Amino acid sequence: MAFVTGTLATPKAITGITAFGPPFNDSDADIILRSSDRVDFIVYKVILSKASRVFKTMFTLPQPVTDTQSDSCRPIVELAENSNVLAAFLSVVYPPTPMSPKPLSLDDLIAALDMARKYDITTMSDRLLMDFGGLKTLQNKPLEAFCAAYSRELAKAAKIAAGASLKHRLTLDAIGDRLQYTNGPAFHSLWKFHRACSAVAVKAISGNVFGWIHTDPPPWWSVASANCCCNRHDYRFGPKRTQWSAHTSWGDYLNRARKALRKHPCSEAITNQDILRPSYQAQMCDECKKQIVGLSEFSRYLGEEVERAVSKVRLLFPIS
Repeated sequence: MAFVTGTLATPKAITGITAFGPPFNDSDADIILRSSDRVDFIVYKVILSKASRVFKTMFTLPQPVTDTQSDSCRPIVELAENSNVLAAFLSVVYPPTPMSPKPLSLDDLIAALDMARKYDITTMSDRLLMDFGGLKTLQNKPLEAFCAAYSRELAKAAKIAAGASLKHRLTLDAIGDRLQYTNGPAFHSLWKFHRACSAVAVKAISGNVFGWIHTDPPPWWSVASANCCCNRHDYRFGPKRTQWSAHTSWGDYLNRARKALRKHPCSEAITNQDILRPSYQAQMCDECKKQIVGLSEFSRYLGEEVERAVSKVRLLFPIS
C-alpha cells in the first residue's frame, strides 16, 4: 500500500476524477490526496503532518504532480487506498465534523488498519479496532476476518478475530468450501490457537476444587438434608476450600461443559440453556431442587474462569 508520488499526470489520466466534497474541499487547503478510485480530497498539510510523522516526512520531498484543473497548483499525492478507506482515515486525523464516513466493509476496514500502521497513527488504529470488534462480518465469518488480518500482519486485529472464532467450530466439515479462500499458514495458526484454548479451558473447570469462586457461601449453597437420599458429589470452593455437597446432576453438567469447551472454548459454550437444561430435568429430591436453581449462576462463574484462562492464550498469540 505504498503511496505513489512523482508521476506527472497526463491529460488522459486526469479524466474521470471526482471531488469528495466537504469537509475535504476547503479553498485554502494546500494539498490533494487522490485515492485509488480517483477521488480527490483537498486537505491541509499541517493537519496531516501533526497526525503522522510519515506524512510530515513525505511533505519534505518534491511533489511534481500538481492540480492543473485550477489555479491553486496544489501538489497531488496519489495513494493506493480507495476513497472509503481514505475518508475513514481523514475523519480520524481531522478535527470533528458533523459528517461521518459510511461503515467500512471487512476489506476496507483491514485496509484502513493497514493504512493507520503505515502512517503511524495510533489513535486511528484504536478507533478502527473498536469498529472491527463490532463488525457483523467478524461475528459471522471470523475465519475470513482472521485470515485477512493475518495476511497483513495486523496482530491486534488478528487476535480479535481469533477470539471471535472460538464461538465457531474449526473443523473441515464446518468450514466446508470456505477453506479454498483461506490462507494456509493463517489457518494453521488459528487451529493451534483453538487447540491451546480448548486445553486451558477444559483444565480451568476440571477437578472438584473451584477456589476462584469467592462468594462464601453462594446463594445456592446448602448442606445436604438428612432426608436427602440422592446420589451426591463433594466439591470445594472459595479460598478456604469450603466443602460443598451437590446432586450428581451438577457433575453431569460439568462433564457436558468440558465436552462443549473442546469444540467451543468460550464462556457461551457452557452458560447456554441447552447445556444446563438436562440437569434441571434430572430426578431429585426437593432439597436438591432448591440447589439446582443456582446452576445458572454457577455456570457464569465457570464461564468467567474460562475467559480468564483463554485470555492468557491470546496474549501468547504467535503474531508479534
